[in-house]
Amino acid sequence: MIALVLALAVQVMPQAGGSTTHGKPTVPAPSVEPVAAAVASVTHSVIYELLGEDGVRGITYVADGAAIVQERTASTPWTKLLRRGGSADETEFYSVTAQNVGGGTLRCRITVDGQVISDESASGDHAMVTCAK
Repeated sequence: MIALVLALAVQVMPQAGGSTTHGKPTVPAPSVEPVAAAVASVTHSVIYELLGEDGVRGITYVADGAAIVQERTASTPWTKLLRRGGSADETEFYSVTAQNVGGGTLRCRITVDGQVISDESASGDHAMVTCAK
């Protein structure tokens, strides 16, 4: 009698490791989670330059992560080398602005990955120059 009850219990109860259907084990359905598309990242070598005779003031430029950085004054030539990273599918913005301390010509230049992308100049007392792309 006990053997009969145990035999019936084994047939009715699910086996370890999964459930059964008609005596055959069933495999649980795998869970699937959505995967975000991978976005390639890039790093650019950026050189900002200011060239003039008397120095510059009010220097403003775009740094990594689109941060705006300002410097009060600097002697010329002035150069800032940056490594800027970002997503490959985004458009990067580059800019440098400064004012001539005295007279003469003030020139700015932006080079990205070895290619000049902006080159401007302004002349006169306290002239302001802007390079942007």
